[in-house]
Amino acid sequence: MYEVLSHFTLRKINFVKTRTTILNSVKYLLEHKDFGDITVDEICQKAQISRGTFFNYFSTKEHIFNYFLRIFTIKITLQIQKWDNNQTFKNKLAQIYNWFQEEKDYPKFLDSYASFLLSVGEESNEMKLTDAEFVFFFPEISETEYEIYNNLTFQKIFEGLCEEAKASGEIKFESTKEELGNIVSGILVASHTTDWLNSTVNHLDIFCAILL
Repeated sequence: MYEVLSHFTLRKINFVKTRTTILNSVKYLLEHKDFGDITVDEICQKAQISRGTFFNYFSTKEHIFNYFLRIFTIKITLQIQKWDNNQTFKNKLAQIYNWFQEEKDYPKFLDSYASFLLSVGEESNEMKLTDAEFVFFFPEISETEYEIYNNLTFQKIFEGLCEEAKASGEIKFESTKEELGNIVSGILVASHTTDWLNSTVNHLDIFCAILL
């Protein structure tokens, strides 16, 4: 599993191993309870580490989600890069929404994402991947691109998609790219919430109709 890291120092390899072990422990615990109900002690017990070791890698429990968000953002970006750019803006949003809903490594992602936006904000996400972590998770990314991917946010992704949609005439709603990015975040979170309340209606279509 960690063979790709063989050319790194033992310290860097152990750093990746410990962070991924903690992340996988949270993944397991999320199968049984909500993120807010999971304690650091439970994470340490599952990961078989001490509290001191935990805090050497994550300042708070919430930083584990920040770490996952960094990984997930890069993962989505790499998928977007494979898109056929001729598809509609609405179809692009639908694909992103499905990726959020289908995320298996971190269940209830959108629940945590909404809380993250309100309490922290993507620009304040201080969790970055090390060079060894890039090689472990994303070997297809070159070293010269690490900084770019470490500074990506969904807000920036959404802004880019909205600018393209405005240029093609799909979005006629007049607003700044920052606000349009905020609206897309709101659409995804609202669709998730209303789908949970009533799964028989495609709420993403309804919210997109307001924007487009």
